[in-house]
Amino acid sequence: MRSSFWSGLFLITLLIPQLCLAAAPLAASVPPGRISANNHISASYENATLTEDVTWRGIVVVQGALVVAPQATLRIDPGTEIRFSASKASLNPARLVVLGRLQCVGTPDRPVHFTSNPAAPSKRGEWGGLLLLSSEKRNQLEHCRIEGAETGVEARFSTISLKSVVISTATTGMILRDSIAGMTTSTVSGCDTGIEAHDSELEVRETTVAQNRRGAALYDSSVLLSSVKVAGNTLQGILAEECRIKLTSSEITGNGLGAEISGGEGQVFLCRFMRNTDTALHLASARLKVNHCQITDNLHDGLKLEDDSATIWDNAFSGNGGYNLVNAGSENITALQNWWGAMDESSVKKTLFDSTRDGRFGAVNVFPWLFEKPALLP
Repeated sequence: MRSSFWSGLFLITLLIPQLCLAAAPLAASVPPGRISANNHISASYENATLTEDVTWRGIVVVQGALVVAPQATLRIDPGTEIRFSASKASLNPARLVVLGRLQCVGTPDRPVHFTSNPAAPSKRGEWGGLLLLSSEKRNQLEHCRIEGAETGVEARFSTISLKSVVISTATTGMILRDSIAGMTTSTVSGCDTGIEAHDSELEVRETTVAQNRRGAALYDSSVLLSSVKVAGNTLQGILAEECRIKLTSSEITGNGLGAEISGGEGQVFLCRFMRNTDTALHLASARLKVNHCQITDNLHDGLKLEDDSATIWDNAFSGNGGYNLVNAGSENITALQNWWGAMDESSVKKTLFDSTRDGRFGAVNVFPWLFEKPALLP
């Protein structure tokens, strides 16, 4: 009898670890970086500071402000979701402030997601955004989605690279002040202002800036826009003031005013300005070379010039609802060797607005002009 009792107790002791293992929660078997089926929160912060290197994965909740100290690096794994909400102690919008370094690298099938409430459509300004403050280290955002922020990415005296980043439904998608930024294969949409830069260096390639109120507003900056699509921005596609700007192989289509460039210098090359509802390209005191561009089928004027600072040649103008070229200043303007959609002088001059129509403005000299559309146009 006593032998049977001890034998049974020994058997139960052997089975207990297996029974406990079978009852363990499923979340324990979820690979790092994947969001578990039970919506498990892997980390939570409220008005905190990271003083050491940290890696995020899974679901991270940030309430109020989270600061990455100058000596720390925040790494974010693929598939991570970061949810921002106001702190109970303050009504200020939640935000991530990086004084150290941010390394956020997702993958095409597992992007990193910054949002306020993933269960509902994001609204502008639901949370503060990502702020880089005097962080001149190698900050990186790759394969990320940033939704519903006040300012998606803000950089002040900082350096950042963005690749395959989608910024949407923000008051301002990205703003730079005294900073250096490179953006490739990305999208900025649904914002009041898509991209804004002040006293900065900005390089944007193979990126779409669309369906914002203003596409890009650039001030006193060095800017390269290459293979960029600026489309459907209701007020302006591009506004540039006193910039060193190079705009190449890009499409400025379906905006209110296509591009307005005042002051500064640079080049507009191999670009299409089409179907904008206001003037396609407006230049004022801008020392620009404009060539091999197509300025066609805009609902209003094609090109408006306020002085003779720009050099205009080898472009194609046709089908614009207003005039192909408007002289809006008192100086005479020279725009030779362009195609105006016609060959005879009478037809060409009908597409121009100058002193022959209103004596308050200067004349426009377009002879000799091209008799066919340039072959190298996009």
